[in-house]
Amino acid sequence: MPLSRSLHTDPYPIRAARRAGVPVRVRRCPPRPGFTHPAGPADVVRVLSFFGAAVTYGLRAIELRQRPAADTGLAVAALRVPGIVLLFEQPVSPWVLPGRLTDGTAARLERAGARVTGGQAGTRVDWPGDTLRDFMLFDGLMHEIGHHMIQHAARKYRAPAMRTADHERRADAYAMRARHAWAAR
Repeated sequence: MPLSRSLHTDPYPIRAARRAGVPVRVRRCPPRPGFTHPAGPADVVRVLSFFGAAVTYGLRAIELRQRPAADTGLAVAALRVPGIVLLFEQPVSPWVLPGRLTDGTAARLERAGARVTGGQAGTRVDWPGDTLRDFMLFDGLMHEIGHHMIQHAARKYRAPAMRTADHERRADAYAMRARHAWAAR
């Protein structure tokens, strides 16, 4: 049977509409003692529903996971291509971190609503109210979805679509636009 003219000339919107009807799986692994998943599956689904099919197209799953064993930094989220976003557990607030944070890291946390206090022995990071949840949803989830969208648009599912610095800058801009759109709702 031959394809209809519309399917033959423009299959992408139809494929997108068909796949948009499939919800993204959100899986949760229990956090370790002293850690928490600040954004739960319901929070993730609420944000994905707000942004719609354009954000979820090509995503296979979102997993709330324990941090990697070798992680000593501030791992928030990661993208495992193709289409799996990992959101890592976070220490219960307040965070007490050894040493000083870089100016860029401190500014990023403060932009997200954290109170960062540097001292002699280390740095204390307090997360009032829902700020840690929002940090995970936008600086974690939406940042990684920004990476996913860059890779998906370039149709590069294994190799990076651009230099790491450019990838990070664009994903940060995407997350910032998402945060502003969410705040304006």
